[in-house]
Amino acid sequence: MKTRTIVGLAAVPLFILAVFFAPLWAFSILVGLISLGSAWELLRCVEEKIPLRFRIYASSLGFTLPIVYALTGNGAVVTSALYLITALMFAELLLSFRHEEHIKLETVLYVIFAGGIMPMLLSSFIQIGLREDSSSAYLFLPIVAAFSSDSGGYFAGYFWGKRKAFPNLSPKKTVAGCIGGAVAAIIFMLLYGFVLTRFDMTVSYPLLALYGLFGSLACQFGDLAFSAVKRQYGIKDYGNLIPGHGGMLDRFDSMHFTAPMIALLVVVLPAIN
Repeated sequence: MKTRTIVGLAAVPLFILAVFFAPLWAFSILVGLISLGSAWELLRCVEEKIPLRFRIYASSLGFTLPIVYALTGNGAVVTSALYLITALMFAELLLSFRHEEHIKLETVLYVIFAGGIMPMLLSSFIQIGLREDSSSAYLFLPIVAAFSSDSGGYFAGYFWGKRKAFPNLSPKKTVAGCIGGAVAAIIFMLLYGFVLTRFDMTVSYPLLALYGLFGSLACQFGDLAFSAVKRQYGIKDYGNLIPGHGGMLDRFDSMHFTAPMIALLVVVLPAIN
């Protein structure tokens, strides 16, 4: 618990610097590194004998997609990348019949997911950052939602968790943890809004509370979704890169769903001016 807390707290200043003091292209490198690590870890865990070139396809695209999107500001880059990895992997599937390599369709779909879908989800950060109105303030919203939901859920479950929420899927997740995560996300989102008002920004507290609630729900869904993959393949963690947290994907799994949810809310119900 101590190591997990220290590492989690140490990551906060890094994201603050990246969001508020770095240009979007520099922040996109951080997103790209998270995407790269997540793609590599997922493919390593789901199939040990997956060809190395497949991991390189997915990881390379995962790294470059957010950066190219940030540099060009063109959303077509995202769909083009998804088309590229899909076409490439089905070409590999067709060629495997000729060379008798016997690539499974399941492998093809996992590579498409890791190299196309996952980077596309994380690129929601770039979509938010490209907004002309208070982009930095909006860009920090998914981070607030995900980190507060994860931390609130962890501590609520640690101190009050008795009833398991999803025992067959995520044994450590409790009902108290789920509720605590949502409450923490709402509280921290409101606190973040209060901080923004100190910098002459106008915020809607009801909408920020809504961001916190739906952001937490997306966060917990993402955590459960990637936990389902781990349970299916009988692994505890995706890696050991981050002390106290596991791998890159163990720490940022929920962000793949939180960022798109916040990006949608920002477009439909903008809360900051």
